[in-house]
Amino acid sequence: MSDFKERVQKRVEEILPELIGLSNTVWEHPEYNFEEFHACKSMSELLKKFGFEVTTGVGGIETSVKAVYDTGKEGPNIGIFGEFDAVPGMGHSCGHNLMCAMAVGAGEAVHSVIDDVGGKVTVFGTPAEEGGGGKIIMLNNGAFKELDIAMILHSASDTVVNDISYSRTDLIVDYYGKTSHAATWPEEGISALNPILDLFQIVNSMRLELADKGKILGIISKGGEEPIYIPDHCQARFTIRSFSMELLERFKKICEHVAEITNTRLEISDDGLAYEDIRNNQSLEEALRKNFTDLGEIVKPRERALGIGCTDMGNVTHEIPGLQSYVLVVPETRGHTKEFEDACYSEAGHKTIAVGSKAMAMTAVDVLTNPELLEAIRRDFKEMKEKYE
Repeated sequence: MSDFKERVQKRVEEILPELIGLSNTVWEHPEYNFEEFHACKSMSELLKKFGFEVTTGVGGIETSVKAVYDTGKEGPNIGIFGEFDAVPGMGHSCGHNLMCAMAVGAGEAVHSVIDDVGGKVTVFGTPAEEGGGGKIIMLNNGAFKELDIAMILHSASDTVVNDISYSRTDLIVDYYGKTSHAATWPEEGISALNPILDLFQIVNSMRLELADKGKILGIISKGGEEPIYIPDHCQARFTIRSFSMELLERFKKICEHVAEITNTRLEISDDGLAYEDIRNNQSLEEALRKNFTDLGEIVKPRERALGIGCTDMGNVTHEIPGLQSYVLVVPETRGHTKEFEDACYSEAGHKTIAVGSKAMAMTAVDVLTNPELLEAIRRDFKEMKEKYE
């Protein structure tokens, strides 16, 4: 196995200039949800050059990429994911350009040894992570159904393997009442604004109780037309973020009770796709941790200072044994900032591409060559499903 790992590291070094070129061109051409045409073309062309069978427009998204190398021999199908959409108005301040390059680098490194061990490696370019739910769409359309494991490394300010993330559901809450002239015949009206105000009061009173369990954040998007009229339709938009979906169900019940109390009619609709919480696979995580350590990386525990966000990779880890982990670009520099964006176009970012590509490729070698590890990964996944279901 050590020989295979030495070979994948060597292959990453050989192709590093091309990986840096891919990262840089994606950084220089920031594209947003479902519009990543330049990134899709750049990633797919490099994978074709490396000998992969490449298809674009898979899983119901025009700008997605799927690149497969199949040995034809028995063995697991290793899924390696990359992202390439930018942050609206902030360029590649989340480092997705590096993630795209790391996925290609890891995939090609595995390709360089997989004929000797059997199995299949599949590299995905996944669009629209920044709110569009690209992986959710692809997952729902069966793009990942043949995978045995799924891995992605996210650019960050520390190297961390055991990720946590919130689930995220965005809702539009509409209340309907009855309009009337508020000064002359107020008793004939039923205010649709009252339930909105009551709802915000209840949510505000829950903040101490919720603490770090999650967040309910909202705005009033429609509060009426004229102050002289009792409004018959008011609307609020909320995002519910937590480590499970229980908070979402509780919020919906609160909305229903408020409607009942205020004698209004309620409609709740989804505002985009729901992001599930991440569920890293412990055995796969430990394999990645050891490989990071062997590469000289300092692996840190997952701390809140790194921030808790949401990712559509969470949905993938609910259905396939997998992980999202982090790899250092520059320390003490938060994502979604100008400073982090600049770092992702620097020598530090180039080093991250090499480290991340090697770590994922070495972990793939572990899975491909160690049936006991693959069995442990599957057992961990089964136990996770039983725990939550």
